[in-house]
Amino acid sequence: MKFIIYRYKIFIVMLFLWFLLNFNFHLETIITGIIFSAIVSVASFHVLYDENGFMYQSIRVHRLIIYFFILFYEIFKSSFIYVINIIKHNTVPIIFDIVLDVKDPVQVGIIANSITLTPGTITIDINDNIIKVMVLAKPNTPIESLEAPIRNRFEKLLKAKEKVK
Repeated sequence: MKFIIYRYKIFIVMLFLWFLLNFNFHLETIITGIIFSAIVSVASFHVLYDENGFMYQSIRVHRLIIYFFILFYEIFKSSFIYVINIIKHNTVPIIFDIVLDVKDPVQVGIIANSITLTPGTITIDINDNIIKVMVLAKPNTPIESLEAPIRNRFEKLLKAKEKVK
């Protein structure tokens, strides 16, 4: 019974993400989403679960769903700002290190991938909880103001879920 319950949770999350990314509810999209969600839920089972249950206890599914909505909002918001800055030609690449307060490698990976998905930013390297980031920003922008969106949006939500334990 545990076998089905764990896989059904992964299946629901994967199907939700499929519909969120496709934003299309045609029959072929629904069928394709069901097939791929089933494949991912079966293939990822031993990556996420062991004999004791879910391997990453600090990750709560409802927090990840909230996180994904915030991430999509940030992606769309940043894309418009990025296009405006490209048209105005007032950006330069700035590279800096950000030391995260979260220590869990999964959470650090989620933050690093979120940075890369956001237009105008790229994760260059990860070393424990230190992420090297390249940002296209206005010249002479203070590093603290470049770190603020990462800390306030991405890291803050993941840190809040650590306190829920």
